Amino acid sequence: MKITVAHFGTHYVDMPGGVEKLTCYLSSDLVKKGYDVTVLYRDGMEGEPHFPIDSRVRQFNILFENGHKVVSEKLPFGLRVYREAARLFSQKKAQGINAEFKGRQYGPRIRRFLNEYPADVILSCSAPSTKYVITDAGYQGPVITMFRGDPAVQMPLLSDEEREAVAKSAAIQVLWPSKVEVAKKYFSHVPVVAIGNAVFPAKYQAAPGGKKEKHLISCVGNVSGRKNQKLLVHAFAELADRYPSWNVEFWGEKSSHYARSMEEEIKAKHLEGRILLKGKTNRIEEVYRRSDIFCIPSTSEGFPQGLAEAMSAGLPCVGLKTCGGTNELIQEGKTGFLVDNDQGILSEALSALMDDGDLRIRMGKAGHELVQQYKPDRMWTMWEELIQKASKV
Repeated sequence: MKITVAHFGTHYVDMPGGVEKLTCYLSSDLVKKGYDVTVLYRDGMEGEPHFPIDSRVRQFNILFENGHKVVSEKLPFGLRVYREAARLFSQKKAQGINAEFKGRQYGPRIRRFLNEYPADVILSCSAPSTKYVITDAGYQGPVITMFRGDPAVQMPLLSDEEREAVAKSAAIQVLWPSKVEVAKKYFSHVPVVAIGNAVFPAKYQAAPGGKKEKHLISCVGNVSGRKNQKLLVHAFAELADRYPSWNVEFWGEKSSHYARSMEEEIKAKHLEGRILLKGKTNRIEEVYRRSDIFCIPSTSEGFPQGLAEAMSAGLPCVGLKTCGGTNELIQEGKTGFLVDNDQGILSEALSALMDDGDLRIRMGKAGHELVQQYKPDRMWTMWEELIQKASKV
């Protein structure tokens, strides 16, 4: 069977995101099982993905030909003015203008690659990708559309064109069983299947209850408003004097305005040596191994990969009870604590763990056991079963 993965998000090259990880590892697993796999992606640069991928998987950047960029993604001036005017009245309308223009650019390129490398099934990494494949490239075979975030948030924001394309999908994949019925409210005639992210076994196990000179609260994810890291800064500031042996480390891209503002707040609190923005790393396993608590203050997540990896490493975790994904993985009082988006309440939860090494160990072990259900082989089998079923539609 010939399978094409359609990844037309913002970045693919050297991008350490969840959908990129899925693309690389799932494609590699399918190739090893005898499937013929092609990845079509769009990126403003050429290069290799962040994650390892089997050399038998074909990868093509639809914006490039023979090392030269042949597709312009910049909207003409008049169309940009029209889009911004439309945005004043409707975000969906502005989004539709973007999608229509990009579709005219991407469609012929996608069609060209599908003609050269036909697909029996296409795995589309997003609703816009499905629109480009079905509407703009004219693909008429089965498409599985992934929703990597919360469908209750994503689906109402789809443009009319995206909604029409997704409705033609052979199946929709969501990350959590609790989201199946949510998706069916919007696409009642499309089969919806829940498949979580694969969680790889931790390279090292943490020792969250061990006696140490220094203890660490870690937080992994690009520093941004959605990730809400300032909440942890403010919560730890309330605790810093009481717990002089504890520090906080933030790991992830830190080039945003939000990150710069956060650094200024840390300086204002005179905690530069206690709260550290460390940037990106290719050795995140070492961070988990050194950590005693993992905190994820995000307000919105799909399947929080950093949280799952921390649990796999045996760390107790604290997150927001209102954050989808986080509240699916953290079991209140068992694998960690779920709290309100309030610095005082977060401080209390962190303090309870900072005071009790045995509690950290118990919760860490429970979290480690919980994520075993997301072992890669099990997730890849679920994907293969869905692909086989979709191919018969």
